Amino acid sequence: MKIFSCPKQIRFVAHTIVILAVGQTLLSQNVLLFTIDSCRSDRFGIYGYSGNTTPNIDAWAKTGTVFQNTYSTSAWTAPGLVSILSGLYPPTHEVNNRDRIGSPDLITLPKIFKKYGYEIPNLNFFTFAPYYVNLGLPSVDRTYFGKNDGDEILNWLDQNLKNKKTQPFFVFYHSTIVHQPYKPASENLPLPLEELEKRPAIKAILNGAIVPIGSTTFDENDQVILDLLYDAEIRKLDRLFGSILELLENKKVLENTLIVLTADHGEELLDHGFVGHASTSLSAKLYEEFIRIPLILSWPGHVPANKIDKRLASQIDIVPTVLPILGLKPPKTVEGINLLNPHPVDRSLYFESVIAGNQTTKQNEGIWIRAVRKGRHKFITTEELYDLQLDPGETKNLAGIYPELTIQLRKKIDRWVHHSSLKARKLFQKSSQIYTFEKKETKCPEIQMPLDNSVLSYDRHTGVVLLRWRGDLATEYLVQYDIGTGDHHVSGILPVHGNHQLLGPFTQELWGNLKAWNPFKIRVAAKELKTCWSKWVTFEF
Repeated sequence: MKIFSCPKQIRFVAHTIVILAVGQTLLSQNVLLFTIDSCRSDRFGIYGYSGNTTPNIDAWAKTGTVFQNTYSTSAWTAPGLVSILSGLYPPTHEVNNRDRIGSPDLITLPKIFKKYGYEIPNLNFFTFAPYYVNLGLPSVDRTYFGKNDGDEILNWLDQNLKNKKTQPFFVFYHSTIVHQPYKPASENLPLPLEELEKRPAIKAILNGAIVPIGSTTFDENDQVILDLLYDAEIRKLDRLFGSILELLENKKVLENTLIVLTADHGEELLDHGFVGHASTSLSAKLYEEFIRIPLILSWPGHVPANKIDKRLASQIDIVPTVLPILGLKPPKTVEGINLLNPHPVDRSLYFESVIAGNQTTKQNEGIWIRAVRKGRHKFITTEELYDLQLDPGETKNLAGIYPELTIQLRKKIDRWVHHSSLKARKLFQKSSQIYTFEKKETKCPEIQMPLDNSVLSYDRHTGVVLLRWRGDLATEYLVQYDIGTGDHHVSGILPVHGNHQLLGPFTQELWGNLKAWNPFKIRVAAKELKTCWSKWVTFEF
């Protein structure tokens, strides 16, 4: 008996079998996207550093491809991470200024992998911030968080890979170990802590997540100490990465996991007079130390092993490189290229940063610094031109010597910004420049963080307290506070635009001093509905 009576039916069945086969293949491959905050590539052994900082990463890197000349798109976290997840430059994805929210139409890796049935945990505490609202990430799962940096990813992998699963995972994990303050464990300090804190600038770096430029002065003797502190944090990061690899191997999933290691941006260590990056120094720069980052891909049998690729690469290349490895087509909107395909050596890369990154205020959100690298030359909109082949440290400004090249590259940046803006308008019906992402709140607010009757723990990498409530980013709110008792008592009302407020950053010493003002009580109301207050929430430091 014939089951199928026409060629069309046969073709349909054949196509269905192919689709199912491809689907089964896709649903068996794990992806780990491991990003590092404030990470310079020149502190990795595989990138030529002799400080023995990254033995685990170096050994693993030999199983894959190292992209030696990789750049971030910005000098602070949010724009860089969104470029990694979307394959778009910051002016296109528009998450490039304080509290910007990406369009709901933005296509990202989490959204793509969710479509294909991947398990996607969110182990990144910082994704409460508005920048990450429309990236396709679920709510932060604090079930796996512990006392140590990295506990969350180790615990998640350990508990979720106990039994062999058919559902693959996409884990995007961003480590803040290397971010300021640089304060490794006491046994890894270059000198006793009391000796280090006798040096004012070093004390600031040991204790502060933010050290504004001009707030302290470094001398020539601080360089060695800074290098040792930063290297100690890199070693700690390497130990975490080694533990992740060991866990994946013990769970027998390492061979079936594509691992991508990269960073959001680099970090200055007195290369051009100060320390940090846009959000920590409050003064953005786009020199090489701020934007040169590591990029390593490994999946034995699928990514070339023991290979060093010296061509220019960017964060925007990650999406169009990763997806084809898994048999998926990248979105047509991506602005990067597939790094595993031949591509021209002479490509232009672009960079931008708002002046103070995440700490940018309303008053200075229009102050930008941008740059372009084309071939051996790099132009920065602070009227600086460098020949990176002859002057990799960017010490000799050639703008006055080559005015025609300077004008040409400046116009190139102007065209890039203009075309990016046009592309963003075309791609996104709801622009990220609009602060609202839901209808204006008409109900009484409900405080979501901090939790009522909670005791806040100090996060040494951010030093901040997040106040967040149910509401939207377009509404004006009033936060009423009642703090302390007796002689240590203050109260008042704080006006806030939007549904959250960051307090701080605080040094660990100041955080400790706040305990004298316990308890802290707050409640919130929309300015237009002053009679509709949230319940009081009490918390302590």
